[in-house]
Amino acid sequence: MTSQEAVAFLASKRRTVLLGGLAVILHGLSRNTKDYDIWLDPLPDVQSWAAPIQQLLTQEPSLQARRISPFGRWKPIIVGDVTVVGTEDRLIRIVGIERPIDVFYVPNELEAVDFEGVWERGVPIEHGLRLIEAIDLIVTKQLTDRPQDETDIRFLTSKVEAHYRERLKTCSEAEAVSMLGRFATPEIAAIAVRESKEDSVRALGWRILYEMRENGDPFAAEFIREMEREGR
Repeated sequence: MTSQEAVAFLASKRRTVLLGGLAVILHGLSRNTKDYDIWLDPLPDVQSWAAPIQQLLTQEPSLQARRISPFGRWKPIIVGDVTVVGTEDRLIRIVGIERPIDVFYVPNELEAVDFEGVWERGVPIEHGLRLIEAIDLIVTKQLTDRPQDETDIRFLTSKVEAHYRERLKTCSEAEAVSMLGRFATPEIAAIAVRESKEDSVRALGWRILYEMRENGDPFAAEFIREMEREGR
């Protein structure tokens, strides 16, 4: 069995979202990755999440499950421990194939209840998988302190900013509130001020920039100075 076949098996049993490096690659960044990262539907409970993993491990004796140790090493676990490890570690790793698969019960910075929204915002790809949306992918990569994740976040943020630039030009105030409530950077707030055709959206952009400046964001302060010089 290949890694792709194992992921396809899991996706045939539970809703499955692709995360991690492969997701970043599919969003357009050219880089390498050594494993699969997937989020298997955690609802309604951990046993429902664990069942297809246990079925896969039982059917394919060459595969093994592992958990991460406090020292960063992957230690073997038995099939019966998948539920406990999923609860405690929030993921397990499947090995014995050409590319390890990290199966998340709950990814970094998210909770089980977030799955429904992440699934709905995801884009269908092969084998029933969905590709995680760029903003949700950024959330999973926050607070890791890994250089590769910092590179990924910069790339994904630029992609979101380009998308927001187009939508903010003509969107309604309600849509702008929804968009900027989910994700806002000083660049995006400045785009709302400079490019929106709606007074209310421009005012929203100003309000976000002022809030960011009050919270100590130097980029927001610089954008405010620039636009004040422009007479906006």
